[in-house]
Amino acid sequence: MNPSSRQVGHELALAVALAAALFVLLLGGLLAWNEVQGKVSTLVNSGELTRLHEELRTRPKDEALKEKIRHLDLQLRTSTFYRLQLSRKGVRALLLGLAAFLVSAHAVRRYRRQPPDPTTWGARQPEREARQWRLARYAVAALCLATASAAWLLSLQPVRLPERAAAPPGGAPDFPSREEVLRNWPAFRGPNGSGVAPAASVPLAWDVKTGLNIRWTTAIPLHGFSSPIIWSNSVFLTGANSASSVVYRLDADSGALLWTAAVKLPGGVRLPTPKVAENNSLAAPTPVTDGRRVYAIFPNGAIAAFDFSGRQVWACNIGPLDNSYGYAASLSIFTVALMVQIDRGAAEDGLSKMLALDTRTGRILGQARREVAASWASPIVVEINGQPQLLTCAAPFVIAYDPANGKELWRNKCLESDVAPSPIYASNIVVVVAPNNAIIGLHPGETGIVWKAEDGVPDATSPVSDGTRLYIVNSEGLLTCYNLQTGKVLWTHEFETPFYASPAIAGNVLILLNFKGVAHLLALGDKYSPLGQGTVGEVCGASPVPLGTRLYIRGQQHLFCIESKP
Repeated sequence: MNPSSRQVGHELALAVALAAALFVLLLGGLLAWNEVQGKVSTLVNSGELTRLHEELRTRPKDEALKEKIRHLDLQLRTSTFYRLQLSRKGVRALLLGLAAFLVSAHAVRRYRRQPPDPTTWGARQPEREARQWRLARYAVAALCLATASAAWLLSLQPVRLPERAAAPPGGAPDFPSREEVLRNWPAFRGPNGSGVAPAASVPLAWDVKTGLNIRWTTAIPLHGFSSPIIWSNSVFLTGANSASSVVYRLDADSGALLWTAAVKLPGGVRLPTPKVAENNSLAAPTPVTDGRRVYAIFPNGAIAAFDFSGRQVWACNIGPLDNSYGYAASLSIFTVALMVQIDRGAAEDGLSKMLALDTRTGRILGQARREVAASWASPIVVEINGQPQLLTCAAPFVIAYDPANGKELWRNKCLESDVAPSPIYASNIVVVVAPNNAIIGLHPGETGIVWKAEDGVPDATSPVSDGTRLYIVNSEGLLTCYNLQTGKVLWTHEFETPFYASPAIAGNVLILLNFKGVAHLLALGDKYSPLGQGTVGEVCGASPVPLGTRLYIRGQQHLFCIESKP
């Protein structure tokens, strides 16, 4: 290497080393400041929140105080999440900056100017040397700017859930209140994933052939086992075939198909059609809505958001989602985080994860690796002792996360086999199913089990509870009623037809929908008490949706709205 080139290399390496050293010092100071601030402004260290909880004990019915606690709790969770993200990404950037400093410092030593060798001297070329110096200065400036910009963006790109959603021009916030959610049926099996509509009142008999108590029937162009979801006067559901994955919006009063929106991935990418089992479909996961947008995921890995006019807001591929029967986990939402449970392979394969996407943009807010095997269960967000928790099931663990920041709260090693039934939470009992093995009752946060039952264990359907009793029907048609707190069998009844749809409760009525489209309606209680029966005359694999005075049932070809006629 000639002396001129060696000098240019020396100057370039020295400039990069100085820039990297400055970056490491600045970022180190920022991380130290973030750590100090975190000790006084996070959820764990909030004296104000502790004081408000103490005050609530003396005024348990003060709704204004409860709202103030919820507001402060969300604000502190946001701050905690922000600082965790800043620390995580800041440490990564710090390591990159340190690596850049070490590499460039080594280069400085390597290119350190040596005493000139007279035997290599030749005629000087002033113009060439000037051009080299000019290029070197430009290169040093560009490299320093690029390094500093990349590192700065990497370290200062935290994901921050809003303290209270800013209202866009239309006036609607970015996520609904708890009261709004409870008035609707926004997700698989309702607001809490429980399958319970306590205020609903549905007919005890109906028949599509005669029109008895059938408000409307609408043909659905593409098949799917996803259940309908309801928000205000809108009904959403999905369908798919090998060529297209679509979301439908219908008018809840008339059944009119308002729009059909096909998922379009950026760049016109077409995803391969995955293999699914015969009792599954290419539109098995139920969509979810926050009243602002509707979100849908499909077994080919496509996930998308649409506004209520049918315009696609964002779409991306989060695949592969392949597993032995076809992906079926439905979506869940907490504030502006869209929760996606992706469980694949064996527990030791490292393929499973919990993913959180920003509902507004689709970008990844965070993800957590899961040491679990493939599953088909859906995650649910419930409130336990005043704290929101995201409950998930996959062999061998039941795992609960804080949905605000993805931190694992507790786990219980009690599952095995291919887990498809989703968990429920009622009266301080978490009920989970190890298919074809056992039904298990847990207290949240504990590592032991409260009870274990081995009668009538389902392989696909999820349980439902009225708060006192637990009802489970399996694919062979065996219905079992348990005491929720002890797991003791109260009564059983055998039907002749298999069930794949999970049961639901509307008011004081238990709704069981079999695979042939016949619904059995029973009274809740300590004995088998049939009340009525309804039929839609189609194969049914989706779970029934009771809301208000209506019951929505998806068949193989149609969506039915059932309501008592005057």
